[in-house]
Amino acid sequence: MDDDGDGTTADAASLVDTERYTGTLRTGGTVVLGADRLVVDRGDEPVVVDLDDVVEVSLQDIDWFLAVMSVALIGFGLLSLDRSVLLGGAFAVAGAASLALTYRKRYALRIQVAGRTDPLRCFPADPQTLLAELEAALAD
Repeated sequence: MDDDGDGTTADAASLVDTERYTGTLRTGGTVVLGADRLVVDRGDEPVVVDLDDVVEVSLQDIDWFLAVMSVALIGFGLLSLDRSVLLGGAFAVAGAASLALTYRKRYALRIQVAGRTDPLRCFPADPQTLLAELEAALAD
């Protein structure tokens, strides 16, 4: 973790030399793309990725299978209300919670980094712009 001289943690913008893109994350925090690195600051320790280590970048759309299954679970719960209010309500609430979580995880930017087993995932407020800037930076 990089520290300033007074002992406070450095912010995301100070970790890059030349800013190409600065944006916010839907879940809170910032993402800064520099000429040679990407910094994702979610409020805790910022994640710094050198662009030379990026293997693949993709934008994950909504998980349609999970969304359809969640809607089916809501429908099953609503249709089951006449047999058992408690059980039907539980199915409907579980489906609604699953649908809300699926919607919340839409447009996840997945960055596969060399040396990491799982990809870095972030949820930018403007995912298309960040993806275009990141692909342009990787092409340079």
